[in-house]
Amino acid sequence: MKSLKLTFSVFAILMIFISSCNNQTLKIFQSNSARAQYQNTLKNSGIATTKIGLEWQSSADDAILTASELEVPVAIQGSFLSKSVEARAWSIQLDQGASVNIIVNWQASDSSKLIVDLLTGSDLKEIESYTAKNDPLKFEADKTGQYLLRIQPELLGEGNFQVRITGTATYAVFPVEGKNSAAIQSVWGDVRDGGERSHEGVDIFASRGTTVLAPVEGVVTAVRDRGLGGKQVWVRDTKRGWNLYFAHLDSQLVSNLQRVSPGDTLGLVGNTGNARSTAPHLHFGIYQSGAINPFPAIETEFDAAPELEVQQLATIMRVNTANSNIRSQPTTKSEVISKLEVNTPVFILAATLDWFQVKTVEGVNGFLYRNLLSAVDSIALEEKETYAFTQANSTSDSLSVDLAHFSSIGYSGNGRKLIIDKDGNLLYLTSAD
Repeated sequence: MKSLKLTFSVFAILMIFISSCNNQTLKIFQSNSARAQYQNTLKNSGIATTKIGLEWQSSADDAILTASELEVPVAIQGSFLSKSVEARAWSIQLDQGASVNIIVNWQASDSSKLIVDLLTGSDLKEIESYTAKNDPLKFEADKTGQYLLRIQPELLGEGNFQVRITGTATYAVFPVEGKNSAAIQSVWGDVRDGGERSHEGVDIFASRGTTVLAPVEGVVTAVRDRGLGGKQVWVRDTKRGWNLYFAHLDSQLVSNLQRVSPGDTLGLVGNTGNARSTAPHLHFGIYQSGAINPFPAIETEFDAAPELEVQQLATIMRVNTANSNIRSQPTTKSEVISKLEVNTPVFILAATLDWFQVKTVEGVNGFLYRNLLSAVDSIALEEKETYAFTQANSTSDSLSVDLAHFSSIGYSGNGRKLIIDKDGNLLYLTSAD
């Protein structure tokens, strides 16, 4: 146990050292990235290249490699302990033009901060990096794909976190007055002309003469009366470089090159062009080097993320049912990535309303339904000096311990006994012990 106590003492000294670093370092460093600023602090203090500094960075990288996928809306919570050096990461799928509100609440038991990173692309480009606050971050996806959210406390940081991600409207105004996305009756990709083409927009049904509104600030680039769209207005979304298409109008009430703001009148709903045989509606489309699905940009109806009661999660639990499924996402519709036998111990990483995010001793990361897990059975051990390993499969990196300070809580997949002390330090014994 002396080795463990020495390690923790070194950690405490490092934290004091970090806190006393010259603040001029941050003033010189100009990056807005909270992660880059903290990494710069570690570098200038000499900690970045130490064992704990390297472990802090590697845990951030490992979190990305084992990130689980979540579906919006979602609420998930968990804890970080000061004696651990960890990070958490999750990915969400977003369509181009979709927006989400991300709230990360950090209740620290010390003065530590929680670094929040939003990354995307195969190169994991950093989009945002900031310290957690209660204010929501509104994020709009500029392309369809996976977006990764990572959280990590500063070294020795301890506290509880809760992440909430909900959909939110991208455009300030819906294109048809008095309506919302529930009025859309024909969506992107619907078959047209017997399968010869597909619908490159959405149809918003409303009474003839209903006001058609500019959903965003822009410039009118065309006012036409021809072809399939009949009476139509084109508006350039100057912020995104999109061309917005409003078709089948009964009347056009703007002129070419006119500047418009959200809520300004563009025209009135009708059924001109090839819509003469259908009920009045607005065909709304978005073009950017070709048509893109406009629905994510004008969606207005979103489910709320569930409310989670703040709770202190157990560090380790055990499976209470044979052949329990670990799934890729917190839903029974997601892929089964592993099956666990009864009494298998798992580490608790986080929790949603009905699921625990877990990691097995072998490193499998996924979700187990809450009812499949119970508290571990803790068995006191007799006094005995022996060596215990810090990793399940390690044949080195062992510590000298007195078993009287530990309790047995189960076995790993390779047959090693798991032992834990009152501070939550988990070690592994060979079968001989």
